[in-house]
Amino acid sequence: METVITLGYYVSSAGFLLASIIMAMAARRFGKSTLASVIWYLFVGTAIFFVVTIFQKLGNDFFGISDDSMDVWWHIMFYLAMFSYYFGLRGLIGLGSADPASSQASSISPKAWGMFAAAVVIAIFVGAGPLEQLMAVYNASNLSVVGLHHFLSFIFAGVIGSYLLNAKQNLGQIGRAIANPMIIGIWSLGAQHFWELMFESWKWVNVTSEVGEGGERIFLVITSACIIYSAWRLKAFSQR
Repeated sequence: METVITLGYYVSSAGFLLASIIMAMAARRFGKSTLASVIWYLFVGTAIFFVVTIFQKLGNDFFGISDDSMDVWWHIMFYLAMFSYYFGLRGLIGLGSADPASSQASSISPKAWGMFAAAVVIAIFVGAGPLEQLMAVYNASNLSVVGLHHFLSFIFAGVIGSYLLNAKQNLGQIGRAIANPMIIGIWSLGAQHFWELMFESWKWVNVTSEVGEGGERIFLVITSACIIYSAWRLKAFSQR
């Protein structure tokens, strides 16, 4: 099981890295178009997922924090990635809309959002240790016991996946090409966090920590594969 968990970690990490590279290549090919802005938002979200794997690899000993704090910090980065995906998918849906104004993914430009996201990630890497006492307050609270950070992640992924599913009919050719894999990938992330609720917080599923973590890796591998496929489709369109 330990070997499977390790393999799942490296496969998903490599997947998020590869997807990030392909998305960056696709965005560059589309130049300064609205579609390029959409892809840059998706790139930022995917890159954050890769950074999360680095954060987890470094571990709590590196940062001098508890396992519980590690869990909360990487979930905060997850929220950041989900917002990036929302901005990107909103813009993608807007491209297929009759209203040109709806193609505006966010009032924040992709460059500004990327800088903000990078600043938050750096602050987490630098501040996780010094803020350990503050984080311990949350870890000891009832909110942590019931798994608030897991539940929020589950809700974010579920809502964003449903948003894209409900808007499929408004998507253009490119949007329809990546809609299904993106929906599967995002909902797989939601399933990962629901699984965490089941065995970590609510204790409704009685499994060992190794089995629990192994289940998480399966969902992450599925997500990374879906995002790689989506990135590849975007790059294919950029070459037409």
